[in-house]
Amino acid sequence: MHIFLFGGTTEGRKLAEYIAGENRKREAEGREDFLETEVFVATDYGAGLLPKERHISVHVGRLNADEMAERFKYAKSTCRCSVRKKIEAESNGPTVIDEFSIDGVMSEVAEDKADEVLVLDATHPYAIVVTENIIKACRLSGVGCIRVNRPKTVSETENADFLYFDNVKSAAQWLASTFNKYPEERKHILITTGSKEIREYTVISGFEEYCYVRALPTPEVLDKCMELGFRRDRLILMQGPFDVDMNLAQMRYASAGYIVTKDSGEIGGFPEKCDAAIELGVKVLVIGRPVSLKIQEEDRYRVMSLSDVFEVLK
Repeated sequence: MHIFLFGGTTEGRKLAEYIAGENRKREAEGREDFLETEVFVATDYGAGLLPKERHISVHVGRLNADEMAERFKYAKSTCRCSVRKKIEAESNGPTVIDEFSIDGVMSEVAEDKADEVLVLDATHPYAIVVTENIIKACRLSGVGCIRVNRPKTVSETENADFLYFDNVKSAAQWLASTFNKYPEERKHILITTGSKEIREYTVISGFEEYCYVRALPTPEVLDKCMELGFRRDRLILMQGPFDVDMNLAQMRYASAGYIVTKDSGEIGGFPEKCDAAIELGVKVLVIGRPVSLKIQEEDRYRVMSLSDVFEVLK
């Protein structure tokens, strides 16, 4: 099987590590049915966190839907040819191989309908454009896709210090308006929504003084923040997720009165941010997840937990 894994997340790294382990196990057993995997990440930093294995290749950079589809089609045609030859050589009976159907149940299907290529979408739940491109590419190439689900964090209590926004722009505009109308509410802000939309926060009066940015430790992030006018001593460039103690230390360092965060789920350290903020009385601005994707009836698109994807790969 040929796997295309789109990652750059904790789930993507865990899947790559699982695939590497599965391939080592198969090699030790003398098997040749390796999971040949191409992993796609956006940055060199993300690539450096992945295992270096013979059956795993890593690509850095972003692809559009057409570029993805071209790769999927080529892999599909190459795999189909090799699978057909192998089956014909080993059996005189009907040409069939196993496939995961839409409901995830194994079934035997004609060879010309079989899965030899699988796409795993383990991108961040807020990377909506990438996921849309993956779905479109799978539709164009006729391959199946599994989306790795990252559950939302379920809050058991209502808290007046939690505010919810549709996007980063809305949260930044609320902060800008609050700072302008109520000078007494001007407090330091710990931004943990990443660097992609960091420009939105420049609408805040005095953002250079009030905004602390926590983001990935890459030269690109540093350069972008500096070019926009964020102060170097206001940058916390570290790889998360972080425990409660580290969140407490960073909020204290920033003397934060606000923290802006995405609901990155338990795997992304969202509960630990909230616990630290509640302990220190920091107001939490939560960016809601993007709306659900529009999936067409003919799309072979499934959503699974990380543990269920491990079972598929096994």
